[in-house]
Order: sequence, then structure tokens, then C-alpha cells
Amino acid sequence: MHADICDSDDPISVAPQRANAGAVSGCMKVLAVFACLLVLVCGGGMLCVMYVGVMGPATYVYPSDQTPQRFLTAAQEVGALQPGENVEFFYSTGFTDVKEGFTYVSDQKVVVYDPEVEPPLATINYGDIKELDFERDESFLGDSIITVEVDGSYIFIPVSSERDRDVDFYEAIRARVPVNN
Repeated sequence: MHADICDSDDPISVAPQRANAGAVSGCMKVLAVFACLLVLVCGGGMLCVMYVGVMGPATYVYPSDQTPQRFLTAAQEVGALQPGENVEFFYSTGFTDVKEGFTYVSDQKVVVYDPEVEPPLATINYGDIKELDFERDESFLGDSIITVEVDGSYIFIPVSSERDRDVDFYEAIRARVPVNN
């Protein structure tokens, strides 16, 4: 066996290191972490928007044939919708869940559900309505307001003007009120 021995007199040299090599890799790590956080936030935001778009109520008034069954079930759960009652127009003021607030016009009554007021559920029979007023807001940012007077108190009903269904909602009430408004 023969050993390779270098008989060169040159000193062995080591490649010089850069003084800021640690700083560059540190910056790259920070950028990588920032990029990962940005992807997580954007992805989470997109998932949230998709969930609200699919599961949350629309921003318009639903006519009877387009009202989702899960909204009617929620109305039954809070004691608003009774068996045999036919909902003609349904509007939810909730952002992600219909139980955050809703109102509807049926063949029997007008219902306003707002869990943030006491009592949260107001049912208005057509024969009890003394006065009816309609303030239309044509912008997509605000809701039209239907004001109903019952026994000296006023109930304010927010209704979206999108697709002009606020007018339909109001007319459905007005057509059943026994007094001429």
C-alpha cells in the first residue's frame, strides 16, 4: 500500500469567510417568516370570506320561493315562525348568521327578531297596526326603514333596498293593514 504524501511547501489556505454572511441568512429567515405569515393571513382571510359568502345571509330580501330552509328553521327555533305560516319576504340583518337578526312578512303577521333588544322577538298582527311609514334608502350601504306604530309604540324594521325588494316588503304589509296608510 502506498501513501500519498504531499511534499509541497505551500501552506494550506482556507477560503476567506465573509464577515456579513450571518446577517444575510438572518434577513432571509425574517423574510421567509414574513412571507409565511402573509400567506397564512391571506389564506385565512379568503377562507373567512368564502364561509360568509356561502353560509351567511345575503344582503337582499329573499322572496318566498328563494328563502333558504335553514333560515326558516332558525325562525322556528326562536319561536317566530308557526306551523302553517307562509313567509312571503325574509330579510336578515345578520352578517354571518341569520340568528343575529331577521325580519319577515308572512300571510299572518310581521316579525322582527333582534337578539340585542328586549324582548328580542316582536310579532305584529296586521290588525294591530295603527300607522305605517316607509323611508326608502336607495344606496347599497344603508337599509330602508319601515316604521310600524302599534298601541302607541313604534317598531323600526330595516329592509335592504337591493333589487327593490324593500318596496315589495312594504307593499306586502300595506296591503294587509286595515287602515288606509
